[in-house]
Amino acid sequence: MYTPPGIKLFMQQTLPRSVYNRLRTFWNECRSYKYWIGALALGLKVMFRRFRLPSTLLYYGHAPGDDLLCSAVLREKRIRGERCIAMISNYPELFARSNDVDWVWPAGDPLSMEWSNVMYYQRFSRVWKTSFQTITYDPFDDGVDRGNSPSRHILAEMCASAGMAGTISVRPYLSLTEDETQGASWAAGEVVVQSSGLGGRLPMQNKQWYEERFQAVIDALCNEIRFIQLGSASDPPLRKVRDLRGRTTIRESAAVLYNARLYVGTVGFLMHLARAVECPSVIVYGGREAPWQSGYLCNTNIYTPVPCAPCWRYNSCEFGRRCMDKIAVADVLRAIRDMLNRSRNPLAVESVEVR
Repeated sequence: MYTPPGIKLFMQQTLPRSVYNRLRTFWNECRSYKYWIGALALGLKVMFRRFRLPSTLLYYGHAPGDDLLCSAVLREKRIRGERCIAMISNYPELFARSNDVDWVWPAGDPLSMEWSNVMYYQRFSRVWKTSFQTITYDPFDDGVDRGNSPSRHILAEMCASAGMAGTISVRPYLSLTEDETQGASWAAGEVVVQSSGLGGRLPMQNKQWYEERFQAVIDALCNEIRFIQLGSASDPPLRKVRDLRGRTTIRESAAVLYNARLYVGTVGFLMHLARAVECPSVIVYGGREAPWQSGYLCNTNIYTPVPCAPCWRYNSCEFGRRCMDKIAVADVLRAIRDMLNRSRNPLAVESVEVR
């Protein structure tokens, strides 16, 4: 049901406006009809295979980090006795072996005119009388280069958007198999590092530290610590590391972090993935957001409380990103050594109240 842009422009330029509007209305009704039929068919298919329908459909978006954070929402729903939950995500590997979700349905491609599987799911919830919940903590607006600075942890905001109240555990979850953890046992005692988060789905300059400073950290410690570099293939390469950029799946990266002694990086997906598998971390926060808003108190979070922080800006900055510039190599080295002197126990879990 996709209309190529060239045909649409041709119709706008050649047809009378009244005719074009009638055709557009007819086309939209056909598309809507397709969604309704698809929603009905999906429900019948689910009932044929599972004899029950999901009571709740959860949807955030299309970034793996946000979907991973939804694992906390799923856990809190399950704790509160909710069953038959479907997660709409393009990353089913995040929820493999999870007892907190019953279905994982693909969200589709947001860059395609035909992406919107979500349209089907919204109509599914109306046809079959289920709950469709859009999870959020910071609605993204392409026209504004900043988010809303939350007054509490983003996991609390996400749980509140799902209609929950009460005590919330501030952590995501990912369940690995014994074979997966054993397969990455070679990473035991090593330190994982990521040089940049700009390879992510929603890159933000204001989350970035400096490649040369990461390299200086490694140069200072490489004679006593072995380093592993994870991340996107496009991340700046670091020297004196085991380079796994772009060579691991999400679950393979999780298994490496599960076995590693420590993770060092900036705010992003790997920070949340490390917390999900109990890997302590040193996080270079800067000042775009505050650790109490998006981080974990069990980590060492290097935050710069400049007057403009936390700004929640994505890429623009009027002050030369001084919140990041103020974080020196010595600050990160000190944090790493301090974390390595602690025992590698299960990480403490903080909680917040949602009202």
